[in-house]
Amino acid sequence: MLMPLRDLRAIYEILFRDGVMVAKKDKRPQVKHPEIQDVSNLQVIRAMGSLKSRGFVKETFAWRHFYWYLTNEGIVYLRDFLKLPSEIVPASLQRVRKPTSTFAFAQRAARVQTVEGPTSYVPKPGRRVDAESKDALAERQRGRGAFGSLSPPLLYQNVLNTGASPLICRAHEIGIDCIPLCSGMSF
Repeated sequence: MLMPLRDLRAIYEILFRDGVMVAKKDKRPQVKHPEIQDVSNLQVIRAMGSLKSRGFVKETFAWRHFYWYLTNEGIVYLRDFLKLPSEIVPASLQRVRKPTSTFAFAQRAARVQTVEGPTSYVPKPGRRVDAESKDALAERQRGRGAFGSLSPPLLYQNVLNTGASPLICRAHEIGIDCIPLCSGMSF
């Protein structure tokens, strides 16, 4: 596509300054590019397509937008085209230095968060602060089957010790025979 040299130069200057270029997929000639004065979106798409075919940019397309990223060869080519010194680099390659005050604040925040105290202490799951008796620990670790919170031997033992009328266990309710447990009970 033929385009004025000043438009091509404006596109290349923005591309070199930022290191990236974005254009909406709208090829109507009357639609102007938002970043470049008096240059249509179509001209940006075609100029970037030319650079892409020569391997100077990489293209990505997502959500109706083209994204182009400069390669190392593209940086060299644009430096020659725009007659720029080698000290000037695109913004995408420049390192951002954080102010020292931000660094000091981050160090202070790290020190404050490492303070040990009652709010930061969480006991390990295996350890208990209160010492439990071995009987209580064994009772707590017993299986809790279909009999609710009581294990089967305790259910049978409670019925015998209290003299209460024996109830049908859960196994009988759902139709499972539990002979070892309920054989002594009268239903």
